[in-house]
Amino acid sequence: MKILRIFSLIAFMGLAAACQKQVPQSEVVRNAIAFCETFYDLDYAATKELVVPASLPYLSYMATNTTQELIDKVNAKGPVVVTVISEQMNPEEGHATVICSVKNYLKADFFNGTSAILPEKQDTIHLVKEDERWLVKMDNPLQSGMQNHD
Repeated sequence: MKILRIFSLIAFMGLAAACQKQVPQSEVVRNAIAFCETFYDLDYAATKELVVPASLPYLSYMATNTTQELIDKVNAKGPVVVTVISEQMNPEEGHATVICSVKNYLKADFFNGTSAILPEKQDTIHLVKEDERWLVKMDNPLQSGMQNHD
């Protein structure tokens, strides 16, 4: 009887430990998190590996307009903390959306020359599948209808 109790206890502990294991993150979630971490830490060299080719001109614009003052602010603030709020995938059509909470991020307005470290924002990351990889498709404000065509 004592052996049965010990066996039951071991089985229960094994089951409890198995339930606590985290499910591995999908490539979509990993890439969305990596994008937020690198993008908001101004590591554009790493970010360019995570975006679709059509997003590279916008990323290049951001890198060109990033000043040493912004880099110093980012280095002083500490790391960005990214948490996934939700994800939606449509693998058949090659589209996914991940909503992330980004804490301790730099908000930079390149047009007005202002910047500030803000405590938190919610960011919607759109990903598309290209060549068997899930890549971020950045929204480019320079291509919006608000652009001045003069």
